Amino acid sequence: MGYLFVIAVVIGVAALARSHHNSRGRLPASSRGIVGQHELQFDACGAWIQHHAHRAQPIEMICGPIPAGFDHDERVLCVLPAIDLLEPRAVRRSRSNYGGPNIRVMKGLSFRFGAGTNQSESFDELRHIDHGTLVLTTKRLAFLGERRTNSTELGDLIGVHAFADSIKLHSERKQKAEHYQLSQMLEIPTEFGVLTVVGPMIQKAIEMAKLNQEIIALEAAWASAAVAKQSAASRAFMDAPNPLRPRGGPPGAECRR
Repeated sequence: MGYLFVIAVVIGVAALARSHHNSRGRLPASSRGIVGQHELQFDACGAWIQHHAHRAQPIEMICGPIPAGFDHDERVLCVLPAIDLLEPRAVRRSRSNYGGPNIRVMKGLSFRFGAGTNQSESFDELRHIDHGTLVLTTKRLAFLGERRTNSTELGDLIGVHAFADSIKLHSERKQKAEHYQLSQMLEIPTEFGVLTVVGPMIQKAIEMAKLNQEIIALEAAWASAAVAKQSAASRAFMDAPNPLRPRGGPPGAECRR
């Protein structure tokens, strides 16, 4: 799954770069400079993600002080300050319609005739909930806000969607999706240059941390199964009849007449 994501990212970056390259001749000089900067960012971002994916290394983006209070067996991978928490809220709007004519009697005075109807509709709208720091560890994704603290285990995440400057999370234990949006530009130094943090980079960091946790759990399960199998084999060997063992007593015991 991780490799398919990397391939998709690389293909998308290549297609976008080719599109920018083909359209350079039709752009003014100022626009060509902006497009060139975006091309460098996309190329470096794709190479950076591919570099971590091929080496199975977790992605680290430390853009602020590491908060205290996490477990001793979890490692902090990402610290992203200046994050806005957005959640969908139901909004109801109504409007009135009149079917009759509007007769003006004098300036500032008019009468509306006919029957009126009211129509009401409800829809979800993203509302700003809090502002704080998003922290990714090897065990969880936590939001440390001014008024709210959210903590989601990586195993409970069932969907991560990336946008240009935000991500949307779906969790098994929460009915509503959570949106985390960058409110200011964050940069990280890498071997491919200084990169601006964007939504797909955060998404990939979460996915790789979740995948690494699943691999560790599988390795632990395999090791436990191997130990149990070896222990069962040892017990079976000890319980098996031994022709060299004297009857009527433990190994090494002498028979008395």
